Amino acid sequence: MRVVVTGMGALSSAGRDVCELDHALRESRSGIAPFGLNEDGYPPHGIAGRVATRAPAGVPRGQAMLDQVFDEAISQAGLEGRLAGARLYLGTIHGHLDDWSAARAGQPPDTPDNIVALPWSFTAQMGKHGLRPSDSTLISTACTASAVAVGLALDALRAGSASVAVVAGVEVMSLFLYDGFVALRALGKECRPFDARHDGLVLGEGAAALILETESHARRRGAHALAEIVGYGFGLDSSSLTAPDPSGAGAAAAMREALADARLAEPPRYVNAHGTGTKHNDNMECAALRRVFGANVGELAVSSTKPLMGHLCGAAGVTEVICSILALRGGYMPATLGLDTPEGRWDDIDFVRGGPREARFDNVLSLNSGFGGTNSAVVVQRA
Repeated sequence: MRVVVTGMGALSSAGRDVCELDHALRESRSGIAPFGLNEDGYPPHGIAGRVATRAPAGVPRGQAMLDQVFDEAISQAGLEGRLAGARLYLGTIHGHLDDWSAARAGQPPDTPDNIVALPWSFTAQMGKHGLRPSDSTLISTACTASAVAVGLALDALRAGSASVAVVAGVEVMSLFLYDGFVALRALGKECRPFDARHDGLVLGEGAAALILETESHARRRGAHALAEIVGYGFGLDSSSLTAPDPSGAGAAAAMREALADARLAEPPRYVNAHGTGTKHNDNMECAALRRVFGANVGELAVSSTKPLMGHLCGAAGVTEVICSILALRGGYMPATLGLDTPEGRWDDIDFVRGGPREARFDNVLSLNSGFGGTNSAVVVQRA
């Protein structure tokens, strides 16, 4: 059963919609900027990929972001008012925590049970889009959340339990999230994945959505296929709660599973890497690529799109699948902004830098990793 993408929606500091995101990728234009002045609790010298979205009264910012990308994706797919029976797969880390915590200021400390339950509040708002909470699946596997959502939707569509799925991710930057990365000493002064001077990640916020359909369903209603999702894999390394396995075993397992699932006629030519800019992640990811591709690793073009928008955490997976589709359809490989001098130990890997590389290719391997040793890989192919 073939599964195709018929609609996309994206919102981040790199662009207010998919078209603006495409321009940012083509121009290597970053939306990361200084922030923190006059913001209680944040340091005045911080940088992040913030989104200038203002929510209507009574609507959390995260919900407003999600509504925006849903509307964009559903409109492109031509499914307005026609989502009855569709499944929703939503990835996020902490849901409405920023708004919820502000409303409870001065009250007793939040309990872990309450924090875990927060993401579910999104699903209660899906009726406006024709989606039912009973047809919704929430995924909160740290920074692989929305990539895992793609995999679960792919399985459901292939199994015939649905003909249409909405796959989304959303994350709002909050003090809870920011302070967590500060405590881990994971934040950097710049976002420079794979560079010899990489010193940490830069956070971002945003939302993204995909409409996935079985090819037969899309064809019957005359929908245009933007790309095909052909493979998915998941790997767990569990070597540490927060640090990745230096050997790259979990990420390698995810890649192998995704490639086996995709059954490609030839290996992928381009990899959209997780590429956070932390030394631990960058080194792990390069080790994983070597594990999978061996002596042929130099034939891959590799880049990270996080320097354009920051790390979107739970929304990263779907956003980067959209980046992969835009690159595939546009005939270019996005550059890793800020990558001037690659880490010497990985000189056998072909990092795209200095500007996008024009090329025609037929598939993309998109990678994500997260806390708890989660690793995911999605293979996107030209429709």
